[in-house]
Amino acid sequence: MATVSPPNTPPAVSPAELVAFSGCELVTINSGAVLVINRHNGRQVMMSPQVVEGLKSCTTFRTIGDHAQQLAALRPELQGRPELAVQALENLLAGGMLLRAAELAPRLAGEAAQPLPPTRIFVITCDRPEAVERLLDSMLREGKLSRHEALFLVDDSREPASRAANRDIVARFNTRSPTDMQYIGEEAQRALLAGLTDALPEAKAGLHFLLERERWAGHGTYGRARTLCLLLSVGYRAIVMDDDVLCQALLPPISEGGLGIAGGALRQAAFASDREALMRAATPADFDPLSGHASLLGSTVGRAVATFCPEGLDPAQLEGMNAGLVSMLEADTRILVTQTGSWGDPGTSSPHWVLMLGPDSLSRLLAVPQGLAQLLENRSSWLGSTRPTLIKMATLSQMTGLDNSALLPPYFPAFRGEDRLFGAMVEAMHHRATALEYGWCVPHLPIESRSFNIREPIAASGGISMFARYLTDHIDYKDASDPASRLQHLAQDARRIAARSDQDLVLDYRTELARSHAEQLTMIGNQRQNTGSLGSEAWSAYLQRAEEEVQQALAQLQSPRDIRGVPADSSEASVLAAFRDMASGFAGALEQWARVREVAPAVTADLQAGGQFTP
Repeated sequence: MATVSPPNTPPAVSPAELVAFSGCELVTINSGAVLVINRHNGRQVMMSPQVVEGLKSCTTFRTIGDHAQQLAALRPELQGRPELAVQALENLLAGGMLLRAAELAPRLAGEAAQPLPPTRIFVITCDRPEAVERLLDSMLREGKLSRHEALFLVDDSREPASRAANRDIVARFNTRSPTDMQYIGEEAQRALLAGLTDALPEAKAGLHFLLERERWAGHGTYGRARTLCLLLSVGYRAIVMDDDVLCQALLPPISEGGLGIAGGALRQAAFASDREALMRAATPADFDPLSGHASLLGSTVGRAVATFCPEGLDPAQLEGMNAGLVSMLEADTRILVTQTGSWGDPGTSSPHWVLMLGPDSLSRLLAVPQGLAQLLENRSSWLGSTRPTLIKMATLSQMTGLDNSALLPPYFPAFRGEDRLFGAMVEAMHHRATALEYGWCVPHLPIESRSFNIREPIAASGGISMFARYLTDHIDYKDASDPASRLQHLAQDARRIAARSDQDLVLDYRTELARSHAEQLTMIGNQRQNTGSLGSEAWSAYLQRAEEEVQQALAQLQSPRDIRGVPADSSEASVLAAFRDMASGFAGALEQWARVREVAPAVTADLQAGGQFTP
């Protein structure tokens, strides 16, 4: 390897420090040479393709010795001799082609005092008055409600009796609360929609797509309720709670110090034989979760570092973290979304979430006497982070903080996966911002009986989450345009995809679904490598079944008709037509969304003054 342009002499090589291969452009010159250009320092070097392929496995911060051991195990040309890899890595580090953790850690420290917008608290509900009353009682006991500018109940109930009960519950709550709760029922929602369309007639079609209940009859409109929360909190920080949680912060059963950095939440899990046993093991925190969310929502990475690492961020704390993600962060990077773990029902859509767990969590799962199937089906677990973690893409949370003083996108109004798509859109619009998962959780205790069936299909199916992954796979992190422009790019992407032919849409679907299945097989393969140490025949059999199901799905010609929830008698053409209608409708909503946000505060204030939000 010959260095082409070494502009500065790097610090002396220390084999004990943490390094990674990251932020480099790869230009294939010929079959024997690749030009590698380091975007962090401008250096470039010619490498062999074999070396470049090896370095692609060195993207997390580790010592040169650890990287060398991994390379010796993976690369046949090293013949199991890590000393050969050590020499090459030391040369690359000396030449400035590896990223040093010690160079990045100081960039994340330093906080500037900044005023944060007030908070508005939202409860979203659908036909569960009993859960609403339980949550509001816990808010009166635990929440410091006078600290928040306003409280809202957004009622998405279908049943008139549920709406009447919720209105009465809010009225009784207001006789005891230091801050009144405003009731956003069917009449108030219609008035809000009418007020917004009157103020901005050109946005009528997009607003009706996002907010009109009748359009989504028969479907769960989780995203519609969350978009209402966004419209009622423009310029504020919003904390949104599902109705089946309690306003109580609980400590995780396992905790670590410091601050984590990851692409998504690095969640662990612990399991109990039933809900009663789980609740007996709960340890309350010494703060309420509303104040906990508000503590860092809308602030900066520098503030998070000062909070969780008061003596500064030691480079050693970056061990094992993705260098590309760490290098995107600065001290002034804003935290736009906050989330928490769950104590109780994990909130996942199937029992197969355990395939993503690490060895420690799986050991805890398999140590509970009830057995694998019963534990997965009874939905009694802790799922969360062991320490606060900065994440690049927000995921599922039953209590979510949103810094709505920034331009945030609307949620897709219906179907599951709306939160994952929202997280992907926030990342696409604000790819220099971040989210934060706190190292504590809230009780998630559905009123109605829920159970998983471990016989549910394991192989991935299509849906909104597939489009979310498509968005994140196509983010241009060098795009320096503003969030409003990026929002328009998302709208254009949706329209462009909707305009594709039936044949191309089907092939796109099959391609993206095959990628999902390939990822599942990789995950299952990684789990099978650890099966022997876990010593569980049930787990081995479950992994064998998972592998067979996913391989079978890969071998079949997949069709959008097979998406779960699509009526069995649907034709492929009708499914594609429905997709086009939804993609075009959402694109229209995105195109007008920034202007809708501009008029929303005045419309909301007029409705409040007119008593439309009074229970």
